[in-house]
Amino acid sequence: MKWTNFYTQTFGKILSSIWRLWFFIVFVGVFLLFIPPMYFYTRIYKSQKKVCNLTRYWSLLTLWFSGVFIKINKEENLDPNKTYIICPNHVSSLDIPIILASFNIPVMFMAKQEYAKIPIFGWFYKHNTILVNRANKRDAYSAFTNSIEKLDKGINVCIFPEGGIPKSNVKLKTFKNGPFKLAQENKNMILPVTMPDNKKLFPWSYFSGRPGIANVCIHKAINTDSLEKLDVKKLNNQVYNIIFEELNKYEN
Repeated sequence: MKWTNFYTQTFGKILSSIWRLWFFIVFVGVFLLFIPPMYFYTRIYKSQKKVCNLTRYWSLLTLWFSGVFIKINKEENLDPNKTYIICPNHVSSLDIPIILASFNIPVMFMAKQEYAKIPIFGWFYKHNTILVNRANKRDAYSAFTNSIEKLDKGINVCIFPEGGIPKSNVKLKTFKNGPFKLAQENKNMILPVTMPDNKKLFPWSYFSGRPGIANVCIHKAINTDSLEKLDVKKLNNQVYNIIFEELNKYEN
């Protein structure tokens, strides 16, 4: 019995490793195909909304060819005349492509600046995300004002309120106040999003992971028109509880 379990686990790890390698190959391959139009809309005919559309199709193709299929549950339809601050839970490297593939509206991420150092990919990353270094207050404020600029131009901003991927044993890390302060400052709608399956489909461990269905719950947007400064923490807790309760539903 022990030997059977050993061989089963070993075979499973080999299959997971092959699949993750295939995912990386697809990710890079589709990116290379998209370089000409992305460069055109980034450098020549500058249109970040067009780049957002291209990154959506890049994500859709990458997920589809990797065997990851999205099942979206919308609690309400989005208003195309409004811009949203999207606040999802953060559990996996799949999170960004799944968010991009789940929305047919232009979405730009606030993200760590480290990835901007990657050759070729980093150049596009630098010009089409809102880079932030949270350790530097001046840089963090610059990211804040840059986010307002994007929102005012009709580009929706996605911010992971956990600030990073938590440890595997943490269901939902305490939220930072950044996205909620931004909503209070600019009076944008807050859009909670729950992704319960990404951790099991694409965990940190290289020897685990698999294709499958990724459920995405897009909750009702929260209006912040009357939000006062003292209500930022209350809004933080409200969004946290919405996502936490949804994660509990999928576990049960």
